[in-house]
Amino acid sequence: MNHFVTRNYCVPASPVFARLTFAAAVLAIFTISHCSPAIAQRNPDRPPIEDLLPETTIGFLQIADIRDAIEKSNDGSMARMLRDESVAPLVERTIEEGRNAYGKVEDQVGLSLDEMLSLPSGEMVVCMIGPRRKQPVFMFILEVGEENEAVEKALLVADEKMAESNIEIEDDELESKIEVKKMVFDGTPWWRAKRDGLIIGCSSEKELNNFFLRWDGEEVEKVRPLSKNRKFITIMNRCRSEKDLPNDVRFFFDPIATYKSFGRGNFEMQAAIAFFPAIGLDTIRAMGGSMILEDDEYEAIVHSHLLLASPRKGITKVISLKPGDYEPEEWIPGDALLYMTTSWDVPQMYQELRGIFDLTIGEGLFDSTIKEQFDERFEMSLENEFLAQFSGRISFTQISIEPGKLNSASWVVGFGLNDPSQAKEVGDKMVDWINENMDWDYVEKEYEGISYWMQSDEAIERREEQRREWRADRRRRRGGGEEAEARDAMREMVRATVRTPRPTYTIIGGSLVICDSVKAMEKMVETHKGETPSLLNDEEFVAMADKMTQLLGTDMPVALSYSQPKYQFAPLLDYGNAEETRNMLGAYAEDSEFYGAIKGILDDQELPSMDVLNKYMVPQGWFITSDDTGYHMLWFQERLAPKEEE
Repeated sequence: MNHFVTRNYCVPASPVFARLTFAAAVLAIFTISHCSPAIAQRNPDRPPIEDLLPETTIGFLQIADIRDAIEKSNDGSMARMLRDESVAPLVERTIEEGRNAYGKVEDQVGLSLDEMLSLPSGEMVVCMIGPRRKQPVFMFILEVGEENEAVEKALLVADEKMAESNIEIEDDELESKIEVKKMVFDGTPWWRAKRDGLIIGCSSEKELNNFFLRWDGEEVEKVRPLSKNRKFITIMNRCRSEKDLPNDVRFFFDPIATYKSFGRGNFEMQAAIAFFPAIGLDTIRAMGGSMILEDDEYEAIVHSHLLLASPRKGITKVISLKPGDYEPEEWIPGDALLYMTTSWDVPQMYQELRGIFDLTIGEGLFDSTIKEQFDERFEMSLENEFLAQFSGRISFTQISIEPGKLNSASWVVGFGLNDPSQAKEVGDKMVDWINENMDWDYVEKEYEGISYWMQSDEAIERREEQRREWRADRRRRRGGGEEAEARDAMREMVRATVRTPRPTYTIIGGSLVICDSVKAMEKMVETHKGETPSLLNDEEFVAMADKMTQLLGTDMPVALSYSQPKYQFAPLLDYGNAEETRNMLGAYAEDSEFYGAIKGILDDQELPSMDVLNKYMVPQGWFITSDDTGYHMLWFQERLAPKEEE
């Protein structure tokens, strides 16, 4: 909600920026719902990008073919939804507003919207290189095709704009005889080259020259290509399609090497690096993944892998996820927007934290700190009484409980318990201490025979009164007046669109359940008692669980997630249709063309109903497995059946 709270943030200072931002959003909708672009033909003689980049590449994002990805997306559920006869008028109206917004700044940009659309025609790569003993280097690669008039025009306009901004531009030549443009931004040089339909920008002349040397089949002394990097190879092999389908998107990131690269010459960062082995950060090798859009069975499959050294230690042993049979708890409602669950080895986590603390801060200091800050304060042992209550199972869910509010969805977290009755005694003891020593004022209530704790009405009103006094004091300090009254009126208008959280906790079945809403807690109780359908018996979830089982094979998950867009979209529609939202947009529209355009769209076009959108809502899921190489995640969304499209 932060982007609604302060006018300075939600209304961009620059009209050009506002129009470009809105036009960019519309551009995405337009390309997904309308475009069927021709696919660029990649030059087969050009080596793969991993053979051109150095093995010292520490960050890498590649879209294999932008227009190919768009074409594949055109058969996806989102694109099909945008083309639905009940949704298309809203899309067309949005596109019209986007074109109008762009038209007002077209002269400043120098390109028409159609020319902008024609710029990317194939591969796009953004990468970061960490040369040995040097600062990081950045490189950007965009395939635009050999014959693209819009590209030549865009480059010309860009050069003119830089010249107007007093940015130095000069023609240059690399050692490899490649002609380049050298540009100096506030003393920082960049080089730009164009070859074989690619535009390449780089912040290092040497790395750009090496890029072309590899392209021409020459070896670069002492630096092998990225394709020889063992971390990169391991991750990409783990993230391949079982059907050997090509990757549409790939990414790779080496966080420790990145930190070291940025820390060169910085004493504080270098000192921190010396602690990495002690806390186990050096066992985080790299992370990466891929996205595949071409599978006949799935609309999209995303692989990602966190590569860890073996054996794990320190931080990577604290993150001790355990395999298990993760059936949803009986209190998870069937209409949950999202469900995630995992399990941690709590004793191991605690022991590893103790080891890290003692090794880096001081021997025995961990136990003495816990004793002083927790054991003596609550008169119980954190390790043997409090943490001993938890089985390690942790689940998150989200349900919509107040339609029309920006935060209508309530987050709920459940912690598995070893002995619920004993856990309640421990919880009651902690609440008594909190009420005696803090201004939280938790009171015990009951709903359908299940006790729960919540903050009292008096405590909520005290906090609200404190906020009113703080705002009144700020108004006095600012001098009051019409401007202050206008700000207060706008603030109240925004508050009307936001639900007030009410922290609540209870024990349901074998779980400690914490949420920010009494209504959410009551729904969990009703689901537990069988009064409302549970996710455990939901037909779509059961089908998704079967699909996960097939994809897992013989592996056991250490975490999994299931989300239901048909329930996630409903709160957004309720929020868009709410009177409070329309009033707030109307107030913002007085000062902003951006919000004025949004209000105009919502006033002129009725939002589609969920009955229409549900035809295109396909459940999504992911799971994580663990092996000697680290943690592997697979996210997937099944393809919408053609017969369901109307």
